[in-house]
Amino acid sequence: MISLVCACTHRTGVDAPTPNGDVQEFAALAWVPDQPTYLWTAHDVAAAQRSIDDVIDSFGMLVGASATDVGHELEHVLSIDPLSESGTRKLGIDPSASIAMFSEGLDPTIVVQVASPDTTRAFFDSVKSTGGVATQSVVIDGVEVTSVKLFGRVHASWAIDKGWLWIHFAFGIDREAQPGEWFAHAHRSHSGAWAKSFGWAKELRAKLAAKANGMLGFFDVRGLLAIARAHAPKQVIACLERFQPIGIAGFAIDGDGHHAGGRLALDLGPAAATIASSLLPPPPGFASVAATAPIALQWNLDADAIARFASPCIATLGGDLDFLTKFGVRTARVAVLTLDPDKHEGTGVVAADLRDASFLRGMLDQIPHRSMLESDHSYGGIAGHRISIPFFLSLDYVLNDRLGMLAVGDGLMDKLVAAGPAIPPPVFALDLIVPGLPEATWKFVMSHVTGEWFASQATSLLQRWHDGHLRVTIDRDALVIEASGNRR
Repeated sequence: MISLVCACTHRTGVDAPTPNGDVQEFAALAWVPDQPTYLWTAHDVAAAQRSIDDVIDSFGMLVGASATDVGHELEHVLSIDPLSESGTRKLGIDPSASIAMFSEGLDPTIVVQVASPDTTRAFFDSVKSTGGVATQSVVIDGVEVTSVKLFGRVHASWAIDKGWLWIHFAFGIDREAQPGEWFAHAHRSHSGAWAKSFGWAKELRAKLAAKANGMLGFFDVRGLLAIARAHAPKQVIACLERFQPIGIAGFAIDGDGHHAGGRLALDLGPAAATIASSLLPPPPGFASVAATAPIALQWNLDADAIARFASPCIATLGGDLDFLTKFGVRTARVAVLTLDPDKHEGTGVVAADLRDASFLRGMLDQIPHRSMLESDHSYGGIAGHRISIPFFLSLDYVLNDRLGMLAVGDGLMDKLVAAGPAIPPPVFALDLIVPGLPEATWKFVMSHVTGEWFASQATSLLQRWHDGHLRVTIDRDALVIEASGNRR
């Protein structure tokens, strides 16, 4: 429903109540209340649509969905595809102007500028004239605000004034003192108190590698948590309190149809240093091994720290943290260089920091006649072993009380432990090079990620991309999540 109004128009002849620099760049920001719980905007609706498409195409493959699929479903429900230019023009919206979405609670308000008011009014008049659909109207500041019940507790409201269109969705969570209160707050003059938080989003946009012409905005996380606490069961409060250190979360999404990228930064304050102190660096040569690997993954945040943080949330769900601690593994890194599931062949490395090596030693003990196949080796001064199974497999490994490493492939273990530049480790990183593995192999991999049900569709969607990258880091007082990729 929110996607219904992904549109906006030219900035000519607009009454802007707060003509500051941000409003001059993004005209729709003129109508944002002073204390929004969240806000996003874009220079034009086409950029917003492209950003939404990129997000759906990037993560929708996990459930076998593409932006085209989502557009078709929306068109089936709404009679228009709001993610396409043709759909927005049916609403009387010009794709070449700015758009903003915001809220003072959870329910979103979207503001766009109409290019053809007659077309816009005709569309909404058709909604009001639809058989069985009851509408209600109130007049606020001399403007008619119309509401309609969509289903359940979900209502949609809209108003048109001075070439601007406001659309509001109410999901039954936020409570209004008076009907149309959302419009009154957006329609009247504002001081632009949100500018400081929005400035952080602009900084993130400046760091993106592409043209920086997509969506950007922020979330007032503490404000959203306060709303969540007011509605959440008592047993969930302890979990929500864990996220209290987060202040503002800023984001920026960018793309040009070929490249797509985005950054999300969470202001953690002093808590960022706590996370940084719990990071364990990967082996010095891991970056070199992973540089050309079709699949490279690293998790460097100590699992013990994760367990301490997550314990109230896991307890709320009635679960336990055995899955984090029972294997004795604190961190994990994997790089797959080659893989042939049919022949049971492949090359790559695995490296982990350990709390307890007993579980991994038990796995080694399951190899039949291991003592006959194993020989001692040293890798960069670290004592290890080599297991050679004639005509089948040769692997190198290091296993002690604090470190476990495995390499399949000539020279990979030596490369893994070779000295390299000392750089701050990421919290998490995932890098994919799609042409590096055959499509059938990706289907095998995706079946273990998405399940057999979505594997074929997910693999087909993945083939549209050349590469993809996801990285989580600590940057001063912020946790930064950055994703990027290039289509073929």
